[in-house]
Amino acid sequence: MATRPDFYIILNKMAGAGQAEQVWPKIESVLNQKQIPFTLHISNYAGHTTQLAFQFAKFKHTDQILMVIGGDGSLNQAINGLKKANNTTIPIAYLPCGSGNDFARGIGLSRDPLTALNQVLGTTEAQLIDLGEYHDAIKEEHRYFANNVGIGFDAAVVSMTNHSNSKIMLNKYHLGSLAYVSSLVKAFIHQDDFETTITIDGQTETFKHTFLATTTNHPYFGGGVPIMPAAVVNDQLLDLVLIEKINSLAFCFLFLMMLFGKHTRFKAVHHYQASQINIQTKTLEFGQMDGEELGSRTFNAQFNVSQQLFWLSDLSPKNKV
Repeated sequence: MATRPDFYIILNKMAGAGQAEQVWPKIESVLNQKQIPFTLHISNYAGHTTQLAFQFAKFKHTDQILMVIGGDGSLNQAINGLKKANNTTIPIAYLPCGSGNDFARGIGLSRDPLTALNQVLGTTEAQLIDLGEYHDAIKEEHRYFANNVGIGFDAAVVSMTNHSNSKIMLNKYHLGSLAYVSSLVKAFIHQDDFETTITIDGQTETFKHTFLATTTNHPYFGGGVPIMPAAVVNDQLLDLVLIEKINSLAFCFLFLMMLFGKHTRFKAVHHYQASQINIQTKTLEFGQMDGEELGSRTFNAQFNVSQQLFWLSDLSPKNKV
């Protein structure tokens, strides 16, 4: 890989309620000032980033680095485009411009896109970072994720947030994380407990009163909530956090402790770490992947660890093994 980067940029202008579009002229100015070569491609509709990343990976003839400017959903689409093309040699550079920006938190990348740009431009070689690989046997759906896949409460919060007018308003003031908070009470009221069967390293266990089951690649979900503080992105393991339904007062206290990463001591919280995880549900439950809705459905989901090259100078100390 050449030490002087050359970027194939995919820009999702709509990310962060238009934050990506607003910051792009500043990014462009820095690239031009530093004489960094790049080509720009605009993602214009849902799934377009996946298509652009696939086409780039399938037909590229240069040593360009794929730069994604957008939110966690844009990053997810780009990753899946590269994986679909079966190209393992292209590094991804990421400038976060979304609502939650959990992946940036998880790897120690600045959530300010211009600061993140300086981090990217200071990088001289790519490094491998874990991804989650997801296959659902019911829908024959096969995808990859950078953050997490949630079933139950967190996915209900995502669904309500994505359909909330407050998300658009808060994003305009760069307070997108607060949009998730505003949906918590409503989701708690409407989310029933459900039966979940999990298989970890060949051992099967059933929970009758699951409230949340999240398979995560790093500590954060929901715009900065540390669902699993000990999770790291380069240990070739995934973390499953399963929380059982408890009464409202106890849940409020548990969630408060979760904000400080102190919730894992609760009896209702179960933590597993493995390279292979299977989760099955019998009832229709909300699902989310990297903050994007999977819909309301039953799940028979198999999770495995994959990897992806990222153009990063270093990982956050908490994400070093």
